[in-house]
Amino acid sequence: MEEFYLLDNELNKKYIIDTYSSAIWASRYNDIGDCELVISASEENFKKIEECKYIARNDDDMVCKIKKINLKTDEENGDELILTGIDITDILNQRIVVKQTNFNGLVEDYIRTLINDSIIKPTDADRRIKNFLLADKVGFSDAIREQVTYDYVGNKVKELCKQYGWGYRVTVHNNNFVFVLYMGRDISKYITFSHNYDNISTTDYSKDDSNIKNVALIAGEGEGVARRTTTIGKGVGIDRHELYVDARSVSSEIDYDELLINYPNGKEKVINNVIYYQVNGSNIAIITKNDAEEVTNVQLCNNIYIENLRNTGYEKMAAYTSVTSFSGEIIVGMSYQYKKDYKLGDIVKIVNEYGISINVRISEVIENRDDNGYTMEPTFENIE
Repeated sequence: MEEFYLLDNELNKKYIIDTYSSAIWASRYNDIGDCELVISASEENFKKIEECKYIARNDDDMVCKIKKINLKTDEENGDELILTGIDITDILNQRIVVKQTNFNGLVEDYIRTLINDSIIKPTDADRRIKNFLLADKVGFSDAIREQVTYDYVGNKVKELCKQYGWGYRVTVHNNNFVFVLYMGRDISKYITFSHNYDNISTTDYSKDDSNIKNVALIAGEGEGVARRTTTIGKGVGIDRHELYVDARSVSSEIDYDELLINYPNGKEKVINNVIYYQVNGSNIAIITKNDAEEVTNVQLCNNIYIENLRNTGYEKMAAYTSVTSFSGEIIVGMSYQYKKDYKLGDIVKIVNEYGISINVRISEVIENRDDNGYTMEPTFENIE
């Protein structure tokens, strides 16, 4: 049986749990995982739980915070403690984006900026988590221009990772919380799960088109007919499915310092008595100054603001697509070994008994060990 560890508030391993009735360990690629551990109810175990806050495994980088403790009494089989935990990655949702953040650059840098401003180096010292670190950059090249305000940091990170196909996690290393971005491997040419290979016992295939939206109207700031809007997507006739996105919180006004940070190497140019901020000859914003030549207002030019609205629309519309998914119970020990041959986030091939073949990402793995033995049920997510 796998060993579990109880960690104290300082993330030190305090106790080994190697005897338990059942254990469920659900890891997710770009979402929050969870766990459940059932142990005997004893004075010793109560004492251990009182001293500790987290559950961990040596063979997995997910660590869960104990969120709920239930005592189940049973005269015949003995009393049990049921520990329910949630992935510590949920720490990200303990913080919101408290100020308007405008970003223009790499998506990876955007995520790191949100975490740095809200958790690592916030202006309000009370918001800081002293032992929270960012892992080294991965080097993803995807770029974004976006504005965000009052969103939960974790929700925004999840939204971005799902959009770009990345995984993310907060791990524990040397008594620190460490945020990590990563990308699963495409091993579909080498790893196939099929009834023909006797390495999968059941499959559950679904294709859900009930939530499709392919055209979005994004409405930004302003009122009535003066409200600024734009449209994205394509669809004609019966195949057109429209979505309304209220993006009133996306503002065309930004701080001057943000302008310089997010649009570097620009310069001011006066055209018809209007001060424009330009980058490579393109107008980015209009700057207003007082008589002392101090900047009093920065207004994004219409094309830049509309691009921010469009990016918001693409993010919201990403949740309204056709969803194809496979789930199945892997026959443990046949053909491939989890965490050795394939891992959470990897892309593999699935072939069911009806000949449906598809390359899918392993988006979730639920491991279950109890008196009946060990099972491992992955969820496969369409990547197209």
